[in-house]
Amino acid sequence: MKKSQIIAEVIVRSLLLISIISCYFLEPMSIKAAPKANTLAGLRKELKEYQAKKSKAENDKKLTQNEINNNKNQINNNYKEIEESENQITQAKNDIESSRKKIEEYKKETEELMAFYQIMSGENNYLEFISDSSSMTELIMRIDAVESIAKYNKEKLTELDNLIKDLNQKQVDLKNYETELSNKITNLEKNIDKLNSNIQIYDDDKTSAEEEIENIKNVIKVYEDMGCKENEDLDVCASRGENNTFLKPVAKGRITSVFGPRTVSGQSSNHSGIDIGLAEGTPVYSMVNGTVFSITNKASCGGNKVYINAVVKGKKYTVVYLHLLKIDVKIGQEVTTQTVIGKSGGYSTSTKHGGYDRCTTGAHLHVSVAKEFYTGKDAPYRANLINPPGFPGKGGWFYSRTQWFGPKL
Repeated sequence: MKKSQIIAEVIVRSLLLISIISCYFLEPMSIKAAPKANTLAGLRKELKEYQAKKSKAENDKKLTQNEINNNKNQINNNYKEIEESENQITQAKNDIESSRKKIEEYKKETEELMAFYQIMSGENNYLEFISDSSSMTELIMRIDAVESIAKYNKEKLTELDNLIKDLNQKQVDLKNYETELSNKITNLEKNIDKLNSNIQIYDDDKTSAEEEIENIKNVIKVYEDMGCKENEDLDVCASRGENNTFLKPVAKGRITSVFGPRTVSGQSSNHSGIDIGLAEGTPVYSMVNGTVFSITNKASCGGNKVYINAVVKGKKYTVVYLHLLKIDVKIGQEVTTQTVIGKSGGYSTSTKHGGYDRCTTGAHLHVSVAKEFYTGKDAPYRANLINPPGFPGKGGWFYSRTQWFGPKL
């Protein structure tokens, strides 16, 4: 083998491995969330569980939102208290300034009184003070008045000095209180962030539960339409009309694209099935005896789709047909290999030619096969995709519905 061929083979195998790993890790929550029950009664029980989960998520979200609102109210109140504290600090500063001015006034007044008192105590001045007094009573009153004013001023000075000390301490206390409030606000904001994260979790839980509720309701309806009994094994109910092999969906066709890694118009992708080139409007038959489990109309990628669950040689499979021009079956319908499920499209349905399907550019039929039954979830189905068995390789033709290529099942 040439070196270039070896390198090419290694690249292809690496891309295939990456695509397989991607399938297994695609939408892990969806894989876990697929219905587990295998009877209608079990499905109904599971439905109630998801409905309870949805209700719990809604209630938890409501309680959490109330807690968030309470925290926001506390934050607003704390900001108001900080604002009030700032006002009190400003007032305290003003009071200190005012007290200091009064101290200066009282000091000056006291100094003047004391100076006067000292002068008055001198002999000459004392005699003048006496002679100037109209009586002894007036003299005594004058001396007492001077002493009383001096004493009052001294007491006031002490009072104002204590007030300044108290106001300074008040400023310190208010600043400490503001720091405490700021810390509370920070903690409340952190708690709100955490609660908002919880809100997102509850929203996700609710959305997930809603999706599962819708999925299980659809599954229940399909099995009810099949006529499955309440406690009948659903696999048994859905596997009526087993198959020994897969037939071709059309009598003649050419494989234009194979399963696995491919490059189209310079874009690499992982092809989920095979493409069969044929004229638009060709009748498409069911490849197996089985049950139509799901139908998608006018998907933006894949167009009209039909999912059929079937049992082939005791194993469960899903067969999917894409890009149909028309669908001629309905959900829950039992089909055989002689049932026409629709007409092939791919040309007029493509966006390139005015249609709605962006994943096709020309007339063809896409067929995918996966192990296990389709349950309404794409992730498990995609994780179990296999190469549709019995078809030739790229460019190869088949000329009958029973013509087989490759190893037998």
